[in-house]
Amino acid sequence: MSKLRLSEWANIAEVIGAVAVVASLIYVGVQLQENTREIRATNRQQLVGRAHESTNRFAVSPQLTTVIAKVADGDSLTDSEALQYGYLIRAVLYDVQEAYVLNREGRLDDAYWGTREALAKQHMSSPAGRAVYQRDKALGTLLPEFVEWMDQSIATWW
Repeated sequence: MSKLRLSEWANIAEVIGAVAVVASLIYVGVQLQENTREIRATNRQQLVGRAHESTNRFAVSPQLTTVIAKVADGDSLTDSEALQYGYLIRAVLYDVQEAYVLNREGRLDDAYWGTREALAKQHMSSPAGRAVYQRDKALGTLLPEFVEWMDQSIATWW
């Protein structure tokens, strides 16, 4: 067996280096995918936690339950009830807006975004919900890109 020359050793080292770079890139890609899944899971869990908290508040508040039922039936609200309902819709809008942004950034999966979109559609189906949305939109409390999406969605939903 003959001895390898320095140039042959250099070629072997170059091949080993290239393999190491490819392996490193594969590892980084796998880590990036895992990190993306973790971020999506964390964001989903935060949104679910807030939704659970809100739902629980509705369940234990006879007054809020009455307000929601009146809106669903198309009944008029007292000033106090309208204020209470306005805060509820504002909370829903902020929740849906956050999900919208996270989804557009790729940090929330499409399936969970669909649940938030359905929530927006449900609450915007009532004139009272749309009135709160219009008020908050006019106040500038919602992001312009979310407002654009919401306006287009409302136009296509009905």
